[in-house]
Amino acid sequence: MRAAISRGRRALRVEEVSLPEPGPGEVRVRVSACGVCGTDLQLFHAGLLPIGLTPGHEIAGIVDRGGLGVSGFARGEPVVIEPLRSCGECRACRAGRDSICPELRLLGLHVSGGMAEYVVVPAHRLFRVPAGLDPRIAALAEPVAVVLHGLRRAAFTADQRVLVLGAGTVGLLGVLAARALGAREVWLTARHAHQAELGRAFGATRVLGEAEATPAALASLAKAAPFDLVVETVGGKADTLRAAGAALAPGGAVSVLGVFLGPVELDPYPLLVKEATLAWSNCYARSWQGSQRADFEDAVALVDGKRDLLARLVTHSVPLGEVERGFEIASDKKAGAVKVSVLALP
Repeated sequence: MRAAISRGRRALRVEEVSLPEPGPGEVRVRVSACGVCGTDLQLFHAGLLPIGLTPGHEIAGIVDRGGLGVSGFARGEPVVIEPLRSCGECRACRAGRDSICPELRLLGLHVSGGMAEYVVVPAHRLFRVPAGLDPRIAALAEPVAVVLHGLRRAAFTADQRVLVLGAGTVGLLGVLAARALGAREVWLTARHAHQAELGRAFGATRVLGEAEATPAALASLAKAAPFDLVVETVGGKADTLRAAGAALAPGGAVSVLGVFLGPVELDPYPLLVKEATLAWSNCYARSWQGSQRADFEDAVALVDGKRDLLARLVTHSVPLGEVERGFEIASDKKAGAVKVSVLALP
């Protein structure tokens, strides 16, 4: 089969590799579409994608072949993949919190992922999607699950005032999810006009520009209208944790979804006097506070219900053979890119 292989900083090569065979309890999936994530881009540009790794963890495809002991999936059935491998036996896994398993590995980050024609995963990591759902949109179930888990980690409740920092894919989906779950208002910070436009379409009450999103500007804003919940989606080297603390209402929470690439500046005094909760969030859970519904299950339902609106998020698609060009397109936010999808099927 063909797969995109990391060959160094900003170098992805499509090569012929052995077709993987599913072991006991595993399923081979024929990949249809795989989204380029912001984390993929950060690692790609920083030269941190391991040599020989196939990236990609936002994966939609069809069932190809089941291994020994697998039942309940039909060949050709459309699915999305929860891209985790965990031990299944530790305290965290038994509680349904696979994302904090000490042995956690993510497809596309620690082991080869979905920017290939086929991928093999444990059968319990598959979630069915409705027939007819565009695989480029179905693959958004992964970042939607990230957002839903982040909101749950921060104890989101309906009628809250929410501020989302950053208007990439996760930020825009944060607006959509918070609105769908009943937020009274959702404000958004955005750098580019096309991001602001999508934010409004997804339900943003107001969109703030860069000058309005500094810690000082948000502190001034919060004197009259603080936020119950701030969702940080930028990461990298951004000064967003100080901004979040400045914008927060007393007793509020910050949900940290962005992946930071090094030490960040944090002003602890505003967080102290506000008795703020800083809720770090990694991936998704399979149960949460007594609920047996996986974040991915709820994400698939939300994606299906909002499929027409979410089609606007997938701004570009490239075939697998042009994966490196897809990464370059995704890096150029000024040109209007939001979500770039790599299509493995012809």
